[in-house]
Amino acid sequence: MGSTEELEASAKASGALIRRREIKSAEDLLRLALAYGPCGMSLRGVAAWAQTIGLGELSDVAALNRLRGSAAWLQEIVGGLLARRLSGSLVAEGRIIRLVDGTTISGPGSDRADWRLHYGYDPRLGRTVDCELTTARVGEHLRRVKVAAGDIWLGDRNYAKGDGLHHVVQGGADFVVRVSWNSLSLRDARGQPFDMAKRLKRLGKTEHADWRAVAHTPDGKTVPLRLLVRRKPPEAIEREIKRITEKAARRGRTRRSGKPDPRSLIAAQFTILATSLVEPAAQIFELYALRWQIEIAFKRLKSLLHIDQLEAKDPDLVRTWLLAHIIAALLIEDHADEALDSSPSALRYAA
Repeated sequence: MGSTEELEASAKASGALIRRREIKSAEDLLRLALAYGPCGMSLRGVAAWAQTIGLGELSDVAALNRLRGSAAWLQEIVGGLLARRLSGSLVAEGRIIRLVDGTTISGPGSDRADWRLHYGYDPRLGRTVDCELTTARVGEHLRRVKVAAGDIWLGDRNYAKGDGLHHVVQGGADFVVRVSWNSLSLRDARGQPFDMAKRLKRLGKTEHADWRAVAHTPDGKTVPLRLLVRRKPPEAIEREIKRITEKAARRGRTRRSGKPDPRSLIAAQFTILATSLVEPAAQIFELYALRWQIEIAFKRLKSLLHIDQLEAKDPDLVRTWLLAHIIAALLIEDHADEALDSSPSALRYAA
């Protein structure tokens, strides 16, 4: 997060620490945010705690106002922590792999997603390298990622959009994304429509396929790609068909038809990847399997830091609460790295 002086300067520049009547330093303000966020204190609890340890005499209203005005500053701190990681994450040999995904968070009493956390993750370092907090209306998209030449971006089906793939290749990077039979607008080398569902049906008992196609974006751009197909194990096929059937039944309550699309049932038998890479298919499937790491990162945020147990409703206060959790998660990752980099003989254990 930089030196104390840098922290003070950033807090003042962002407007988070203009009046110092109760909270006299940026460090104290950050402690206040962390107490409210990952430490799980209420506004009244934060005010009482601040007075108890000598931070300042605050009412819960004063704590509310301080925290509401800190969101932009906390976002700067998150950016600084991530920028420091990126500067040291280049690999001397091989290429940089980036996992991208998003998770949603609901507000108190809400029956829908209200906020979305967009995440970038480095599986080699096991660390977060990018994150952005938006409302849930902002969808997952590869256009949101910061592409560097030579990167390989891995995403699930939510990222299978032609203009996002074009954004990646235009930046000199490559992609591996999971797709369904109708994710992309595809054509073959002759410019004819590429009927994914029909091709999958023709595979019969074939276990693998490797097809060439061209994805078309809504504004007329094109992205040449490979479609790699691998049949799932029988138990995975059964689970996916059950999921599709149940989803269709739920939708049927409002659409009069509770039957799934037959093409979805055919596609349920396969894992399908779209990629710009030329490596053997088996290697690309192994590469895509790294995505489990970002799923684990989300589980840590929710099960250990409880970022999904949002209590605030005011949008500015929500941002402060969520960003304080992200800062805590990044600091935990940093300290975990320090421990892993130390030799066992350097660690001291209490008897």
